[in-house]
Amino acid sequence: MHLPKTHLPKTTVALTALTVLATATAASAATADRSAPPPPENPPATNCLPTNYALDKPAAPGYYDKAPELGTAFWFFAQSGTGTLTFTEKTKSELKRLNAKVEAVCPVGPLKGGEGVWTPVGAQGYSNINFVNGRIWYPGGWKFTNPKTGRSHKVDGFWLHDFPFISKASANVYVDDNPVPHELQLATMNTVELYTDLINPRINQGKISLGPKEWKFKITEAYAKELREIGADIDAGEHVITLEINASIFPNQTLPLKPGLEKDEPAKK
Repeated sequence: MHLPKTHLPKTTVALTALTVLATATAASAATADRSAPPPPENPPATNCLPTNYALDKPAAPGYYDKAPELGTAFWFFAQSGTGTLTFTEKTKSELKRLNAKVEAVCPVGPLKGGEGVWTPVGAQGYSNINFVNGRIWYPGGWKFTNPKTGRSHKVDGFWLHDFPFISKASANVYVDDNPVPHELQLATMNTVELYTDLINPRINQGKISLGPKEWKFKITEAYAKELREIGADIDAGEHVITLEINASIFPNQTLPLKPGLEKDEPAKK
């Protein structure tokens, strides 16, 4: 099922919608409370590694960029939803060659079959805008481990920046579970591609979703170099993941993942 097409350029629609959403979402997130439990209809993953950052703690040791207070995300266009970060075929092939162990860091969760990871999104607690440094911040992340050597590389706390020219993704990183003293730029993105496809209303499994469908992330030399140290061989500039966001402007909405993909749920005892 497809929604009716508009004759207005997508970029015009996106920027207009952002203005409307800025007003519409202000009231709902203005009362955000860091000590409150996670939104009931937008739950985090359960079969994931513990994060060094918790929603009820304003700081965590080893973090070089910390999540802003929830109230600062008052105009973030997604009040609830999910983001699906799918590995490209080249990425999956290299992880398979390495026989790498791929784990998610809460609240990010794994996808079935090693297809990638997913994350909750929304101004209710899973993504926040830091107006001081122009970063859209997400807790959690992912971890790659080389089973032969035991060496690992982990992302825990990542952000898109610099608003409004969102062209980079960076993170707090841990090598062999030890925090390293730098912010690592993970990938670059195409800003025009983002804003052209930012709102993109569509039907996904019977629900109206908003957000980009195919936002490509290309790995930086810095991230590629650190992954090479644990045995992975990925070239700088390689398209490594694709992000699809299925989001709602309304709070407490359960939004499905990218069609054809499923969450990897923990085994029942």
